[in-house]
Amino acid sequence: MAKGIDVGTMNIISSQQEGSETVFVQQRNSFVEIEYSDMAEQMLSRSEVLHIRKGDTVYVVGDDALNFANIFNKETRRPMQDGILSRDESSAIPMIQLITEQVVGEPRYEDERLFFSSPADPVDSDYSTLYHEKTLESMLSDMGYDPEPINEGMAVIYSELADHNFTGLGISFGAGMTNICLAYYAVPVMKFSIARGGDWIDEQTAQATGTPVDKVTSIKEEDFALDFETDVGGVEGALAIYYENLINYVIENIEGEVDEEDIEEGMDVPVVVTGGTSMPDGFDDLFAEHLNEADLPFSISGVHSVDEPMYSVASGALVAARSEEDQQETTEETSEEPAETESEA
Repeated sequence: MAKGIDVGTMNIISSQQEGSETVFVQQRNSFVEIEYSDMAEQMLSRSEVLHIRKGDTVYVVGDDALNFANIFNKETRRPMQDGILSRDESSAIPMIQLITEQVVGEPRYEDERLFFSSPADPVDSDYSTLYHEKTLESMLSDMGYDPEPINEGMAVIYSELADHNFTGLGISFGAGMTNICLAYYAVPVMKFSIARGGDWIDEQTAQATGTPVDKVTSIKEEDFALDFETDVGGVEGALAIYYENLINYVIENIEGEVDEEDIEEGMDVPVVVTGGTSMPDGFDDLFAEHLNEADLPFSISGVHSVDEPMYSVASGALVAARSEEDQQETTEETSEEPAETESEA
């Protein structure tokens, strides 16, 4: 068996096949620092709270970090920023390693195949994803896996467009980045990212309304909908404005990046939008409305949302890992077959 993992700015999600079902394990990609005491250490251990101790400091990691941040009136910290390992967080690597170990578990056998998501280099920033990708690859290899990166947008294609022969436009709206991939029969024609996502929306809304970012995030994640009926001046009104701005920005970059020479004449493209930032009601309708106004060298057959947008990338990584593992097994079986003798030929 093989595994997939989506290493996102907000969440880390693993996927694996168990019988006929795909099982997902998820942890928030964050941590909070609290002061060490013997009592605190005992209580954390007894409660099975994910944590790590360094000297006189205890780091509570994953989903529990948000609860402890609220209790101790602290802000959570993140190992990743803008879709890649944070350059400003000295504890980024040990924290993300602890969360990843919790989510993906130990390999079930030596060198188990594991595909992990990696963003494309952004077209609107000088960020390089190489260090991020190679660090994760080394970390997963040390855990006993045989890891391979998969482009995040391509993972969406694998997950959601099997019925379309893995042909179409996959867009993953994450917290740190938005990843875009256009594929033709599972071959990427265009792939890139932009350095804006859900975090950008939250930060802009917080600045515009004077509301703490964590509060904005909570409002967005609870019951926010893109209906544009909210009173102007409130947090939800600002969220709607910046959501629409992000959608327009993504489409403008698609228009700028697509090369007409790479597109088959008459190509009719299904579009899938997914990722945590795409979850508000009305998002796919708003995106479809603006995309239909875009100047693109192909037609759009429809814009589709998915039932579980948080899991698309992890699911696609698993599809790719299992497909490659099956190919390897077929190749090994073929190479082990005895050659025909002249009398048998």
